[in-house]
Amino acid sequence: MNLNFSDIKVLLIGDFMIDHYIIGASTRMSPEAPVPVVIPEKDYSTPGGAGNVAINLKLMGADVTCVGCVGNDIWGKKLLSILKNEGIKTEGIELINDHPTTLKQRIYSDGKQVARLDTEKIINWEIDEDGGDIVENYDIIILSDYNKGVLHNPELFLTLISSNQLSDENRLKNIIVDPKKDDFNHYHGVNIITPNLDELQKATKMKIDDNQSIIKACKKLIEEYCIEYVVAKKGDKGITIVGEHNFVKHIKPHIVKNPDVTGAGDTVISALSLAYAKTEDIELSAKIANAAAAIVVGKSGTATATIEEIESLLSN
Repeated sequence: MNLNFSDIKVLLIGDFMIDHYIIGASTRMSPEAPVPVVIPEKDYSTPGGAGNVAINLKLMGADVTCVGCVGNDIWGKKLLSILKNEGIKTEGIELINDHPTTLKQRIYSDGKQVARLDTEKIINWEIDEDGGDIVENYDIIILSDYNKGVLHNPELFLTLISSNQLSDENRLKNIIVDPKKDDFNHYHGVNIITPNLDELQKATKMKIDDNQSIIKACKKLIEEYCIEYVVAKKGDKGITIVGEHNFVKHIKPHIVKNPDVTGAGDTVISALSLAYAKTEDIELSAKIANAAAAIVVGKSGTATATIEEIESLLSN
């Protein structure tokens, strides 16, 4: 399979954050508490949240424009620097004074994560009323919602988007959402939404314990919120797609030993979005996303999948 997404223009709106890794070793326990004393040996930072989606999209060849906000601090500036160095357009990311950039610091000792320190503060961010980049035409628009405040009012974005993103049937087109809110009414009318099973259960208030209950819950979202496709992420059990007109497909998982699921959802929405923008084939797009996720969970930390890796796995 030959995947080429270099002609795909993406607008990414969401919660941008940064992941910082401290890697070390421990030879003793602390006398103060039953925890290891970790001696740092190296550290590094990678974009997280919507930032990780942006990196995934760029590595897959897309033209990426970002909209959101970060703190006007060392971490926010570091995040923007990383994104710019990758060729990602960041003019739509606002630096906010007196607001911390969302930061997740993971401490590893002897190859195992022993602690995570999070710095965050929810912000009710508002974009300029003229919409800026949002009123331009894009092949695909992604809302990467981590519930940190950029998408506290997604209806505003959908209203701005609708001026240029209407299909012949007068509905929103090529809008894909990775949700975090329990109330999916915020995402009314989008094309594709990609909840995991926990998010699906909370949104529908239904018990999810097998494929039939997944299908029933997805159909409820489609009927209530005018969503074209629900792509339910089932972790190590693969993906289920449910669409209008009783469309149902199950995508089998790729077996991965000792998976690290950090950032897997970001990879799924990135690959799914680009493949759908290219092919408008939801089943094929989900298969590509499923393969990309398998590659990422086989790596440690916030990782990405390249086109070459995805093509190789799909060809096996």
